[in-house]
Amino acid sequence: MTDREKPWIKYLDKIVAPAKQRINKFGLQGKLMSGVFIPIVFAFLIIGGLLFVSVGPLVSIRSLGSNSLNELGSASVQESTALLNKLGEQIIREKAESVAKQIEIYLESHPGLSGTSLVNNHRLQEIAVQRVGQTGYTAVHNNKGINYFHVNPKIVGINLHGLAGQLPDFVKIMKEGLSGPAEGYYNWKDVDGTIRQKYMYTTPVEGTTLVVAATTYIDEFGKPASVILGKVGQMQGTYSARYNNRFLIFLVVVLIVLVVLLVVIYKFSLSIVRPIRHLSEVADKISMGDLDAMVNIEGEGEVAVLGESIERMRTSVKTAMDRLENKGPIIVRK
Repeated sequence: MTDREKPWIKYLDKIVAPAKQRINKFGLQGKLMSGVFIPIVFAFLIIGGLLFVSVGPLVSIRSLGSNSLNELGSASVQESTALLNKLGEQIIREKAESVAKQIEIYLESHPGLSGTSLVNNHRLQEIAVQRVGQTGYTAVHNNKGINYFHVNPKIVGINLHGLAGQLPDFVKIMKEGLSGPAEGYYNWKDVDGTIRQKYMYTTPVEGTTLVVAATTYIDEFGKPASVILGKVGQMQGTYSARYNNRFLIFLVVVLIVLVVLLVVIYKFSLSIVRPIRHLSEVADKISMGDLDAMVNIEGEGEVAVLGESIERMRTSVKTAMDRLENKGPIIVRK
């Protein structure tokens, strides 16, 4: 290449260099990737938004299950427990009245029972001491507070007024029941030290000095409501765990799909951009005077057509340059 051609080459280099810088900043590959990948991301965001809108009630149920539903459940359980306790009180009252009626009938059919003969009567003892609920029982004492029949033999024969120090509420109910029906709650300390409430109802036996008392733990009747609340809480925990697991799996799947799409889009865009970059480099070499640069584009499509066009241009320019060189200098004769 002659020295006269070098300024022309430098001029072309000044034109081509800024073009290369523009391509390197944000070329066709970046546009292809952003043009394909960004809409896909937006599509996933829209689908995710619609999904969360559609499952909004489920999320509300889950939050309700962890917060409001607990409060609602507690209120429902309290109401249900109160109703069951009322039912338990009714059962205890009916049991006491039933035992009192049975004793009344038995004494009417067995006149003359009193004192020791009354206490030692096994049949009367079977009638007087009956089960109430799961652990409760009935007992019989007279209008002086002396116990005649009890599930615990140690209680038989003692004056129940002496329990005022240990069971003040029990003694209070017992005193009220000496002259008529009475009812109420008192605290009972179990062997393990647990304090539980008992409900007691007392009713006199008609025509006698005997009083029947029926008592048991009141929580025996309200326990099903607590069990139901526990089951509901367990179901809420199971649902929450399943929801969290499914949501996590959904996020993982979305991320994996986005990564795979990004890789596929990158390879696809690279397969388009690589031939164009090659053609750009060949065109730069031709513009710089390198007419031996070969265009190697395989395949079909617009890029292949463009490569063929550039190759024809290169061949034509080279042929023209060769003709000019073979003609030699033009001599003008005077």
